[in-house]
Amino acid sequence: MNRHELPGPAEDIRQEIKGMIPETAILADQPSENQATILKEDKNGTKAYGGDLLAGKISRLTGKMGIGIGWKFRLVYWSEPTKLLNDRKQGYLIPLKDLTLTPGGTLEERFYVEVTNEPLLSSGAAAIFIVPA
Repeated sequence: MNRHELPGPAEDIRQEIKGMIPETAILADQPSENQATILKEDKNGTKAYGGDLLAGKISRLTGKMGIGIGWKFRLVYWSEPTKLLNDRKQGYLIPLKDLTLTPGGTLEERFYVEVTNEPLLSSGAAAIFIVPA
C-alpha cells in the first residue's frame, strides 16, 4: 500500500469531517446540524455514516486529492478488528484517527493509503473508504 500525505486543503476538510461523528469529534457538543447521519449500526457497535452534508464534504475532499469522478464512499467506525472488504482491490482509505492495518502498520491522521488488498483494520478505527462506483 502506498502511503501519501494529504494536501493541506484536503486535510482541512478531513478535520471538518472528523468533527461530524462522535467517535472522532473533539467537542462532544457539536451542533446536531453538523453531525453525520448514522445509516446503519450493528449489534457490536460498528456504524456506517452518511447524509448530504457529509457527502458534500467528501466530494470536496476527493476533489482536493485529485481523485476525480466516478467514485463512491463510505464512512465507517469499526468497533472490532475487521477485514476491509475491497472486491475490486482498488480504493483510498483516509483515517479520521490513527489506525493499524495488517498488513501495512500504523496509518496516521494526515495520511491516506491506496488500498489494493483487503487488510485487517484495528478495533476503534474510523475512516473514509473511497472506491470506484
